[in-house]
Amino acid sequence: MNRYKRILIITDNREITEKFIKEVLPVVEEDVEFEFACSPTSDINVIEDFYFRNINLKNDQIVEELIAAKDLIISLHCKQLFPVKLISNIKCINVHPGYNPINRGWFPQVFAIVNNIDIGATIHEIDEKLDNGNIISRSKVEKYCYDTSSSLYERVINEELRLLKESINSIVNNNYKAFKPEGSGNLYLKRDFQELCKLNLDEKCTMGEAINKLRALTHGDYKNAYYFDKAGNKIFVSLNIELKKE
Repeated sequence: MNRYKRILIITDNREITEKFIKEVLPVVEEDVEFEFACSPTSDINVIEDFYFRNINLKNDQIVEELIAAKDLIISLHCKQLFPVKLISNIKCINVHPGYNPINRGWFPQVFAIVNNIDIGATIHEIDEKLDNGNIISRSKVEKYCYDTSSSLYERVINEELRLLKESINSIVNNNYKAFKPEGSGNLYLKRDFQELCKLNLDEKCTMGEAINKLRALTHGDYKNAYYFDKAGNKIFVSLNIELKKE
């Protein structure tokens, strides 16, 4: 098997990319060239000594350039879908903040809380379906009743980094052993999240279900959950939840 030496990391998440550069790159074996890029809508310009090129994967000319110039592309929380032409001509791998196939798609931690399902991190090959390809490595992350979206997501990111440190050299050396996911699992799309954010004040639910929805939609300063008052004003809602240790 050919070793990958010209690797592109395409990302739209500064936090995980900073940690990747500091924690994962130092363990990579020598003679590997890493380049970093982000989507046109991202504001990442430079991290450490790495400059970020804006890449639009809908641009066919750019896709042709990548196929000619790179051996491997790793999506590190990139928001763009990889075109068929790209994944058909070059190895593409995704780092996904969910436990495939249980948490495929957008905002896995949100739906893990709302639907009370497992959550974790997955490194997988990219195919034509969203978060569907053969799995290189995965691991579950503990989910607690006092988690919000942000606290759970932080642990998932840390687990992604741990898996990357553990797997990066087998990926670079192209000697990892991937396996097929157990069925299609659950796929959550962006529109599913957007629908979840709309609070129906007449919805009948238990207190536990209400708390779960609100904590699942609480993520730092993001304005997610909302409803409209009688005057038509949009009212945003988040939940302050705190664990009191004895």
